This record gives sequence, C-alpha cells and structure tokens, in this order.
Amino acid sequence: MRLLSFLTLAVFLSIWSACQKSDFDNPDFVEHSAEYAFPLFNTELSLEDLMGQILNDSVPGDTLLIHPDGSMTLYYSGDVAQKPATDIFKSFTGGAFPLTDTLTAAPFDTIAGVTITHADLKKGRFGISVLYNYQPFPISCTVKVPQMTTPTGAVFSHSFVIPALGNYVSPILDVTNHKLRSDNNKLEYIYDARLPDGTRTKVEAFPGIPSMIVQFDSLEFTYLQGYWGYTEYPLTRDTIEIEINQTDLKGDVTIQNPRVRMRIQNSWGFPTRGVVKTLVFMAPDGDTVALSNSVFPTGYVDFAYPSFAAGEVGQTKYTDIYLDESNSNIAEIFKLQPTRLIYDLAGIANANQDPDIIGFITDESIISLNMQVVLDLVGSVRNFGAEQTLDLNFGDYGDLDTAKIEEVEFKLVVDNGTPINVDVQLYFQDEAGVTLDSLFKPVDQPVLKSAIVGADGIAIQNVSDDYFIKMPISRFDRIRKAKKAFLKTSFTTAEGGEKIVKLLAKNSAVVKMGVKIRKKVF
Repeated sequence: MRLLSFLTLAVFLSIWSACQKSDFDNPDFVEHSAEYAFPLFNTELSLEDLMGQILNDSVPGDTLLIHPDGSMTLYYSGDVAQKPATDIFKSFTGGAFPLTDTLTAAPFDTIAGVTITHADLKKGRFGISVLYNYQPFPISCTVKVPQMTTPTGAVFSHSFVIPALGNYVSPILDVTNHKLRSDNNKLEYIYDARLPDGTRTKVEAFPGIPSMIVQFDSLEFTYLQGYWGYTEYPLTRDTIEIEINQTDLKGDVTIQNPRVRMRIQNSWGFPTRGVVKTLVFMAPDGDTVALSNSVFPTGYVDFAYPSFAAGEVGQTKYTDIYLDESNSNIAEIFKLQPTRLIYDLAGIANANQDPDIIGFITDESIISLNMQVVLDLVGSVRNFGAEQTLDLNFGDYGDLDTAKIEEVEFKLVVDNGTPINVDVQLYFQDEAGVTLDSLFKPVDQPVLKSAIVGADGIAIQNVSDDYFIKMPISRFDRIRKAKKAFLKTSFTTAEGGEKIVKLLAKNSAVVKMGVKIRKKVF
C-alpha cells in the first residue's frame, strides 16, 4: 500500500548512496579561472530494479510479476499451509484385539466416522500372543485373516505351537505391501487350534477365559478407500505482513483494486469444506476489520476434489477465490492502510454427510492453502512522508582550506520519467545525530516534478528540472564535517495526488548532482 512512496524514496536513497561511494574520494577538477566544478553523481534507476530491491528487503515469499505491457503486480503471501494425508494415516494405529472365539470379528481401527473398505499397506507389523495355555498338552494353532492378503494374493496365515502350561509370543510378522479388503470396516480373525490327538480346542488361559490376542503395529498406507464421515480438522492460522515500505510513513494513499487471492490445491478424494473462522485486516492502530464478502457469506466454501466415481484417483483439483472491490469491502479496508491480514481456516470432510460418496486418499494426497494479498502497482498518494538516515563522508573535501573559498554551490538536475512528485530535504548530521545544517532552506525547498501523465495513468513524457543551492562558506564549513545525511521526503502523485497512476517496469529517473567551488581572487 505504501509502494509509491517507497519507490520514490528508494530512488533518492540509491542516489545518495552512489554519492558517497567514490566521487568525494577521487575528485576530477575542471578549472575555469577561479572556479572549480566537479560532479558528485549521475545515476539512472528503473522501477523494475527498485522492485527487485524492495522484494529483497521485504517479507520472504513475495513475488513480483511483470506483465507484457510493463505493468507490475505484487503478491504478498502467507506460509503455504499443507495437510498431507499421512497426517490422517497416523490415526490408523492398528490396535490389539482379544480373540474371544475361534472366529472373532473386530473393527479396523480408524478415526471416528470413517469406514474403510480398501487399505493398501506400505509397511506394518502383525503379532500374535497367547497369555497362557492351562492345558497340560501343547496346542498346534493356525491363525488366518481372510480380509488380508499377501503381495502374492494369498490369504494371510500363521501357524505355531503353544507349549503345555506355557505362553507364546510370535515373531514380528511383516505385513509390508499386504492388502486389506472389507465390506463392513471389520477384519475376521479365525484360528484352528488342536490338541496332539487332533481334537479341536479353544485357546484359553483357564476354562472360559480367552487367552489369545492379535495386534497391528506401526502401520503405514499407500491407499485408503471408504466412506469419510463428517470430520473437522484444522488447516491453518497465519498472518500476512503487508510491509511494502520498511520506514515510518505518514500520509494518504490509495491502491486501486487491491485483492486477496485464496488458492486451494486438493488431491484428497472426498468432499472437503473450508470453514473461514477468521479473515480480518489489521489497521496501523491495531484495530481489526473483517473482510466481508459475497463469495462465501455463510463463512465457508466447498473445495474442488478428485472423484473416485470419475476415476480421478491421483489427480489434483484447484479452487481459486478472488476477493476484490466487486465482491467485498476490501477497497474500504485499504483506505485504512492495513498492515497485515490474519486468517484462520479449518476443513470439514463430507459436510453434507452423503453415505453414497466413495472417498479415498493416497500416501501422496495433500490439501494445501495459499493466501495472498495482490496489489497492482496502480494508485495515488498525497503528502506521504518518510525518513531515512544515511552514512556520509566528504573525504578530501572535508579538509579544504575554507579561507580560500568564496562560495559553494550545489546543482541538482532531475530528469523524471516516473509519475511521482517529490518534496525533498536533506539534513547533515554529525556522528551523534546532531543536525549541523540542511541542504535547502525551508522556503526554498523544491518539489521535483513528476513526468507528464496520460489519461490512462501512464507517464508519457519526461520532465527535467535544474535546482541550484548556493551555500556560503560558513555553512559549508559546518556540513563538510557531517558523517550522516538525514533525508526527509514527502510524495504526491500527479495532479495534487488526485491522479491514479500506473508504475511500469521501464519507468526510470535520471538524477545528477554536482558542486561548484569559487575561489577568492587575491
């Protein structure tokens, strides 16, 4: 929002920076009788270069887009919030189940409201334990899980012997790449236990007390399919800092058509509703203003998602939402010069609770949210001010014999191709920050004119101005000891700040400055 002021300020900061690099240290005198004239700097700076500098100093993740016509757009982004399906998989821990009979059905351990019919294991472990066999005979036993198949397609089966009056713990059984299939979210555990004479028996710690336990552990999946019930989960809470200018600015600014863009990338294969819990801008005084809109007036938006019925497993769907002056109050909010956007979103799976929708997720499924504040570099400013302190070193000129100098005159030449007027003043300060003098007297402080601007807000003709600043020796004797330059500027776009202007990447300003020293003639 404070971009126009920052761009103009950056031009002059770069100029003064160039001034102190080498010109004072390597004077090139041109002698004309009793006068010596020498340049201090000559620089040209394009708005495209300045924008690159702004982005380097601003919030990480900002993006500058230069359009074919040279116009520019800034994108200020929050952190990309991602929720991978692997987070959901962590809820499927497996669990332990006592086998109360020779056939025991137990639900597959899932999160509440979710029914799984297909599960492909990436890795995992399965174990069988018998706490105690009360019989004085060993028992031969085979456990099968009809709904679980091995990578070769065989039904899972494990055979073992339980010692008489003893217990049994199976080795870790690797179920990597096994598949689970069930119509009712349950797995069946069937065991066949026989005594040495072939008689079938139950595995019990004592008569009537079951003793066998099965357990899944460390499960990871490549694919889950089933019904995803109504489930709410957090997506993100974040803040976007709108830090176009890093200095303390005061004034009025207008940005034309500011926008907020919300992009949702979704490869979760079931309906997901985004619930907007918080969406507010913060003003400089700390007050917050809600970003009301007609896009999701009830506070939620349904995300596009890949459909199992349409054969879209593995695909990604995108939902793009723009909140602008046509569908929200963002234009009024930006008149307050907001400094940040605060948002908090949650997700709801299968918000309509439709049991006929088959859902899925893979180990690569992800839902992500990217929120951006989008600013076209089009707008206006009036009496917008900034302050900046720069290092300054006059080098050898600080040791000139002032007794031989009659007058010092600075010359400032501006060839402005940007649509911004600049009111500028420079204060010379010592190392402690004490002001020694100013470049201009207050009554002589100039306004550097903007380029001529067309009806479309584009600069169509450069404007050049020359400014002469005479400086008596008494003043020059003070400022040549300065170590800092304190720059104060205020900015106004064309037509007294009423003109809406467009900044183009090709816009530039050429600024030259030199000094002329007149010697006394004896």
